Amino acid sequence: MSVVRSRKFCCFLPVRLGVFILAILAMVGGSFTAAAGWIQVTQLKQLDLDKAEQIALWIHAVMFTILSLVAVFGFVGAIIKNRRMISSFANALAIHLGFSIAAGIFTLYSLFKKNSQDAVNQCMSASPDATLEGCQTAIAIMKGLMVAIYVVTWLVELYFYFIVERYVEQLNDEELAQRTVVIPRTMHEVPPQVTTYNAYGNSGYAPPYAFTEPRQAFGSSNV
Repeated sequence: MSVVRSRKFCCFLPVRLGVFILAILAMVGGSFTAAAGWIQVTQLKQLDLDKAEQIALWIHAVMFTILSLVAVFGFVGAIIKNRRMISSFANALAIHLGFSIAAGIFTLYSLFKKNSQDAVNQCMSASPDATLEGCQTAIAIMKGLMVAIYVVTWLVELYFYFIVERYVEQLNDEELAQRTVVIPRTMHEVPPQVTTYNAYGNSGYAPPYAFTEPRQAFGSSNV
């Protein structure tokens, strides 16, 4: 069986360790986020949300619930080195990333589409010491932070997906290496020996040397 090189992330850490840590983070973080989402879903009547925001909240809760459940496969698969479980975890991360990008774009669109003057009025009414310039600056900073947080989150999650996918490739190579049968060479190949009898062709007859013929041998009588 050939040896498969262990793939790394962050220059020197094995990807198996990365999958193990990511699975734990996905289980814990996904569970807490899903729980918070379901709590908000049960309080929809008390929240002042439009229909689109309610749908986004439902998708958010369901998405993190599925992620926390599939993370169990990643955790167990990293322990027992099961390729199918790790592959399911990688697919869940990819789907979660897609939904996260879609939900983030929708949230940012709603944020920037909202009338800035309404946001300024809410800021002014929230505190008697608020100023117009201060509220405008705070709203602009909040929008920039929201964009930065979403972009960084997407990049980090994309990197997490590549870590899990690299471990899937490593497990695939290990399975192929186990199936490869190496036959040891017990006998050395010996080149065929060439004798003076077959050096002159396929007939096996070599023309006699002149002084070894019976007629030329010492002691023979030609008279």
